[in-house]
Amino acid sequence: MRIVRQDRKDGTMDDLDDRLAGLRAAPATARFDGLEEAVMQGLDRRRERSVARRSLMLAGVMAIGIGWIGSTVPAQPAQAAPGPLLIGMSDYAPSRLLER
Repeated sequence: MRIVRQDRKDGTMDDLDDRLAGLRAAPATARFDGLEEAVMQGLDRRRERSVARRSLMLAGVMAIGIGWIGSTVPAQPAQAAPGPLLIGMSDYAPSRLLER
């Protein structure tokens, strides 16, 4: 620990107080112009991303829920489609489409 006499100006608290007072009296630099606006715009962008993220999560949860409910509770009982004719020809085969 270093003991410094109070009447000397070689790194005492008085020197620090004088330097801080000088900084307080000095004009602000031009780098700080528009700083507040830039910070507020950044906060707005962050808030918008947060809202968008929550909206997407809500839409995803709703889609999963609706799909799950729709798969467990069908609206009508399942019915088999009418089977193909003798050779298993599709209704969309070219020969079937040309008959119509």
